[in-house]
Amino acid sequence: MKYKKLAFLLVPFLVSCGSTQLSTSSVGYQSVRTTHAQPSPTSPIPEDAKIAVAYTIGGDGALTAVVYNRTSEIMTIDQTKSFFVNSDGKSVSYYDPTVRTTSVTDMSSVTKGGSVNLGAIAGAFGIGGTIGQIANGINLGGSGTNGTAETSTTYVADLPQVSLAPHSNGAMSKTFHIAGIGASALSGSAVNQPSLTKEQSYCRFSVCISYSIDGGQTFDKIVTDFYANSKVVVPVTQKGRVNDALRQVYQSKQDAINEYWWLLNFNYNISAGYNKRVQGILYDYK
Repeated sequence: MKYKKLAFLLVPFLVSCGSTQLSTSSVGYQSVRTTHAQPSPTSPIPEDAKIAVAYTIGGDGALTAVVYNRTSEIMTIDQTKSFFVNSDGKSVSYYDPTVRTTSVTDMSSVTKGGSVNLGAIAGAFGIGGTIGQIANGINLGGSGTNGTAETSTTYVADLPQVSLAPHSNGAMSKTFHIAGIGASALSGSAVNQPSLTKEQSYCRFSVCISYSIDGGQTFDKIVTDFYANSKVVVPVTQKGRVNDALRQVYQSKQDAINEYWWLLNFNYNISAGYNKRVQGILYDYK
C-alpha cells in the first residue's frame, strides 16, 4: 500500500516532456528531524507555550522560520542575537547592518521636427546635373530630442529588533540555504542511509531565536537543533524502470513520505520543474 503512494507521487513528474526524450538516472529520498518530538494531534503544543516556531525547507534546501507569539503581550524579536548555524559550523546572524539599495531608472523622450533632403525637391522639379548632385547632399530642417530620466532608489536595512502583536506571527527576515539538504544533494552514486541518529548524521544545523515578552527588559532564546536522518539514492539501472528504484527506496526506508519533513527527488536529464516533491513542517516551542 505504501509503494502505491510512492508511485502516485511520480505521476505529476511525467507530464510536459515535450519533444525531448526524458530519462531518469536515479531516485533520491531525504528527511530531516529535530532532536525533540514534534507536535501531533495526541500531543499538541502546550497551551502555556509562549513561543512557537515553524520551519519550512524548500527543495533547494532554503530554510525559513516563522515565529508565533502565543502570548497576550507584544513580543520583541532581537535579530542581532538570533542566528543560523549551518552544517559546516558557520554561524550567520539574522541581522545584517548593511544598507542594500535597489535603483530603477525610467527614461522618457520626445522628438520634434523633421528632415527633408533637397535632392528630393530638385528631382521633383527636374533639376539635374551638378546642381542636382549638390542638392542630394543637403538636408533642410532638422530634429531635436528632449529626454528626462527619473531614478527611484529603495533602501533596505535589517531592523535590530522587530515586534509581534499578541497572538500573531511573522517570518524571520532571512532565508538560509542548508549545506547538504535539497535536490542537489541527492544526485550522484548510490547511497543507502535510511536511518541515522544525530551523531551519525552527515548534516546537522541549528537556529537560535532571541525573544522578549516584557518590552525588551529581559530576553530568552529558543534553540532548535536539526539533523538529516536519512539519505537514500537508488540508480535507475534500466531505462524506464523508475518504479523499481521507487520500490527499493521504500524497501530501504519503511517510513518514507511519513516523516515530518521529507524530499523525494527524480534526477532527470532535463530540467522540467517537476522533478521533486517536498512536504512537511518542523516545529519547536517553549
